[in-house]
Amino acid sequence: MRIKKILILCFLLTILLLSGCAKSEAEGKEIEKEQIAVEVSKVEAKNITKDYHAAGKIYASEEVKVSSKKNGKVKSIHFDVGDSVNKGDVLYTLDNADLITDVELRKSQYKKALENAKINYEDASNDFNNTKALYESGALSKNDYDNAEKAYIQSKLNYEQAQRDFDSNTKTLNASISDTIIKSPISGVVAQKNIEMGESTTNADFVIVKTDKVVVKASVSEDVVNKMDIGDEVRISVQEEDYIGKITMISPVGTNNGNIYPVEVQIENKEGLIKPGMFAEVNFEVEKKENQIVVPKKSILAIGNENYVYVVEENKPKKVVVEKKITKDGYVQVVGKLKVGDLLVVKGQDYIDEKSLIHIVNEVATDKQAEH
Repeated sequence: MRIKKILILCFLLTILLLSGCAKSEAEGKEIEKEQIAVEVSKVEAKNITKDYHAAGKIYASEEVKVSSKKNGKVKSIHFDVGDSVNKGDVLYTLDNADLITDVELRKSQYKKALENAKINYEDASNDFNNTKALYESGALSKNDYDNAEKAYIQSKLNYEQAQRDFDSNTKTLNASISDTIIKSPISGVVAQKNIEMGESTTNADFVIVKTDKVVVKASVSEDVVNKMDIGDEVRISVQEEDYIGKITMISPVGTNNGNIYPVEVQIENKEGLIKPGMFAEVNFEVEKKENQIVVPKKSILAIGNENYVYVVEENKPKKVVVEKKITKDGYVQVVGKLKVGDLLVVKGQDYIDEKSLIHIVNEVATDKQAEH
């Protein structure tokens, strides 16, 4: 009978032990389930800049309208829209056959007048020399000498004037022919051609633009205009391509009731991919802060007007209130009690509070590891 009681007692104890172990295991699993996985990163001090975005439009760095100084009909055209030209290249010519004939006739008249003046001068010079010799020998009177000298001086003046007339008129006549041969005043690209063979000239027969450098024209508000300087680098986005330009002009006078200021930015365009007329996004850096606490934007939570993050201290989450400042490229400059080296929760922060049990699932280098 005693043996039977002992067996029953052992059985009951076994059941109690098994149930106790099961309960402990269940409680352990429950605790384990309450832990929330998070990822962290060390808070660092970085430089950050505040950007001001503006829409702009591309213009050629130089644009010249080319037209003939003379009216006439077009005889030949040597370039078309899109062609590259060098300074001095002949763009087109006018029909100048009649002009050349007239110029040659008038040049021959000035040349003949010069030749006659030269002959008169040479004759007067010889007469004066002979008269002078006779006067000095006593064969002629002083009056004869004076008359010969006056004639000599006048013929010399006439010859010199004829030479000036010939030179200046020849230059003018040659220029009139040159005016019918129209050349490009700059190196660039033909943007417009407004004439055809046989047509009369216009006010803008050709338009030549210089596009190895282009200009972005934009406008900025009065809040940021004094934070910019000539020569500042600017990031430009055109057709989903990024470029770096430099500010070349800041208007001292505002438009739109005085609170909008035109600004020009020049961009190198050696490959010619940026075309005048394209639109551009202009990103001005108007404020730069160095050695600032900067955190990923996604790590910041908010309740009403309060912004905060979570850091990990002694394996527990701690709420730290911060004030947001400059935001750029997914990062935010913050001010508060956050310190360099704090373990910032960057993933899983939406699901925790200061009472949560957390489990860090990523590795973060210690200071000693970072040194190595």
